[in-house]
Amino acid sequence: MPTCSSWLVVYHPSYQKKALDQLEKCLQQAAIGYSCLATSGDFARDLKRLKAFSNDLTRVVVLGGDGTLHLVVNAFAYTAVEVALIPCGSGNDFARQWRVSQAHWLATALRAPAQRIDLGLINDRYFINVAGVGYDAEVVRATQNKKGRLARWRYSWEGLKHLYTYSNPQVRVEIDSKVTNQRQLMCCFANGQFFGGGMKVAPDANVTSGALSYLSVAQGAPLRQAVALLLSYIGAHTRLAQITTAVIKRCEVTTVGLGIEADGEYLGTTPAVISCQADALLFVVPR
Repeated sequence: MPTCSSWLVVYHPSYQKKALDQLEKCLQQAAIGYSCLATSGDFARDLKRLKAFSNDLTRVVVLGGDGTLHLVVNAFAYTAVEVALIPCGSGNDFARQWRVSQAHWLATALRAPAQRIDLGLINDRYFINVAGVGYDAEVVRATQNKKGRLARWRYSWEGLKHLYTYSNPQVRVEIDSKVTNQRQLMCCFANGQFFGGGMKVAPDANVTSGALSYLSVAQGAPLRQAVALLLSYIGAHTRLAQITTAVIKRCEVTTVGLGIEADGEYLGTTPAVISCQADALLFVVPR
């Protein structure tokens, strides 16, 4: 059983050794009681282990990227436990929107207060950053177990390959009783602004807005789709004709059998119900 301490550090055992050593030194200097938990890669097992720490826990510090943060969010949504982040994963897309240094994130995790932010919910899984249906989920599935220094290169390669091989299926989406049914590359539901290793998919997303940013990319020639994805790195893709955007609180994808990803984790297939969960998490936001 976990020991009784006020803080918990969650990290991936294959990475973050230097960051972990630095954080532990800071916690010891500040006389903060803490425990450490190394993730195993088994989501259900790690989620159960995390929830066992919830009694008397005040703050969790995540050393890692979007996947580790995704795990912690699902353990502590709608609780009084504060979640802090020191981004040191392969993607770190959620952290990009604040544009602060690693040292700033460390200082924030140690000293800044937490505030309520929104989460998304897709079926029974919370997400803190972006969830997607279609092309991006297939890219995630192809790269799910490929971690480490080459992870971003592999993601880019699979993304390019899938532009030419993905079928752009018919996707039926219902938003506020309005139904669209068209061939799409993908549709995304964004709480944060970035995904896919730096694509600014939702330039106007805000974690305290009480809503999600919705974006869909209609079927098009591979070159046209590639241009849309390239423009997304500077947030200029939303002006293109094949892009549809909206602000949503709830949405349904009723087409069966399309891949689903959330925060870079492959979750299975549609149908899916997506909603904004306002003020669902106490998060330590950098200032």
